[in-house]
Amino acid sequence: MLSEVVEGLEVTPGKRYIDATVGGGGHGIEILNRGGKLLGIDADPDAIKYAIENAKCQMPNAKWGEDVKIVQGNFRDIERIANENGFSKVDGVLFDLGVSSHQLDIPERGFSYRFADALLDLRMNQSEGESAATLLQRNSREELYEILATFGEEELARPIAHALVGARRVKPIETTGALTAVIDSVVPKAQREKTLSRVFQAIRIAVNDELTALRVGLTGAANVLTPGGRLAVISFHSLEDRIVKGFFRERKMKNMTKKPIRPTENEIRTNKRAGSAKLRIAVNL
Repeated sequence: MLSEVVEGLEVTPGKRYIDATVGGGGHGIEILNRGGKLLGIDADPDAIKYAIENAKCQMPNAKWGEDVKIVQGNFRDIERIANENGFSKVDGVLFDLGVSSHQLDIPERGFSYRFADALLDLRMNQSEGESAATLLQRNSREELYEILATFGEEELARPIAHALVGARRVKPIETTGALTAVIDSVVPKAQREKTLSRVFQAIRIAVNDELTALRVGLTGAANVLTPGGRLAVISFHSLEDRIVKGFFRERKMKNMTKKPIRPTENEIRTNKRAGSAKLRIAVNL
């Protein structure tokens, strides 16, 4: 939703914007292309490297350190990062939540169950925190159930948690294939794909403490927005979307999207992963 985002942010030449999840840099490059100044943030060091290379290739005349800065960090620290980089007051902030296509397509990150031999990691930043494999080994049956039921909204959370505890007694669950095998032992074949997606989502959210980071990050973003500045959030599941809607209400921001903006059918055809995306935009009063 490239055009929907930059139009929703009302990108204007000379104004300042933060892409709090810069990823490959697509949204950020379009902000620069329209004359905005950009601070890009991402927790993933691989994403930072790629975004810098992409921006320098596509925007060779951009003034680094003045028109554009791209730095590594978690968006829960957006207010501190903005202040440290001269973006203490900005005209727009974007959060594009979830996992990037790059992360899903790199086997060693463990984000996708398509790669059976991949180590089960799921961290946005592999140098911080504990991996998914460690979480599955350490947490109790009840804790695993809560993760699957709360973050994955998974109906079969209890039998899956029970199966995970049984499987790890025999051998630690250290690869995506090992986790998939446990789920396959419990879940009917017709439900397999959706259940796998929900389980991997739930564990990823727990590993990265994503919902807490989102709540803290939204507050920090609102704190650096000028009056009239815009906050745009692309979410991919109901847990995120509820937090975003609630934040707009609590912060008394002007909600510009009573119903979320959805990707066009053409975008979904070219990128199936966009199918669940919801864009919400609010104005800081």
